[in-house]
Amino acid sequence: MKRQGAPTGANDPYPIGLLVDVANRPDTPMATLAQTSADVHFRRIPNFVKAHYALRKLDEFGKHLVKVGKLSRQSEEQLTVGEVAALQGAIYKGDREPFFKQRLAGLLEDSASNSEELDPETQAIVGMDLPPFETYIEILTALRGQYHRRYITECLDSLLLKNRPGALLAQTRTRNAPRRFILDSRLLEVLLQIAVLRPGGHLGFHSAPLRIDELLRWLQTRYGLYVDQLPEGDGFGPASITDRQALQDNRRAFTSRLREVGFYRDLSDAYISQTVTPRYEIGLEGSGSNRVHDP
Repeated sequence: MKRQGAPTGANDPYPIGLLVDVANRPDTPMATLAQTSADVHFRRIPNFVKAHYALRKLDEFGKHLVKVGKLSRQSEEQLTVGEVAALQGAIYKGDREPFFKQRLAGLLEDSASNSEELDPETQAIVGMDLPPFETYIEILTALRGQYHRRYITECLDSLLLKNRPGALLAQTRTRNAPRRFILDSRLLEVLLQIAVLRPGGHLGFHSAPLRIDELLRWLQTRYGLYVDQLPEGDGFGPASITDRQALQDNRRAFTSRLREVGFYRDLSDAYISQTVTPRYEIGLEGSGSNRVHDP
């Protein structure tokens, strides 16, 4: 999800937005939106794999430059990511092209070791007449990228507990079924226990109620989880009428889930009075003020 302590927003250089289907009902407009959200993020895996290969091989090139004395570096000091990326610059072209020409020749020899000709995809890349570094990375990604994409996908499925209690990801058990982001009740309950805590008190924190709209914004800013809004810049344009209706239904499903797990208190029909109340109340004073809220 997100790195700890880094909120999503204007000040976050790496924002993320996951649109979750709270009701977790397939074949609904909201499920379709959640599928789109998941598809956008999983389709970013191939570009990540390619970028990883590029930086890794540039790092090897940088170590070569250090070894031959063309790049100043302390013996034990590693290149930073910024310094590695800078090795794509024109100033290093004279050394970069022969280095990757040699790497490319070895890669082509290995890929054609079992036959006299290169496979059609590799031949097509060679025929594009790209610079040696770009050709090398494209062929490397074509030959080995699928392996990494598969295992990264399996890793994400495991981390997001796909189709398991507490899941953030679901997929119907049919071949090539699309994934979609969901918000399982067990996961929601854990997040609620965190959401109602505030700094201060004899334990260093205390519990306090908050409005549902505050909770929804908290989920967005802290974890990038969207319930009643489309994540801007993560595969969605302006919301259509159908989208808005689906998001409203999703918000109602969210409220129902809050009631099911015992955190919701609706004092009246007024929007301002719809609050989330702590299940375990921790007071600002001594331990005598702590009690368990019985829903």
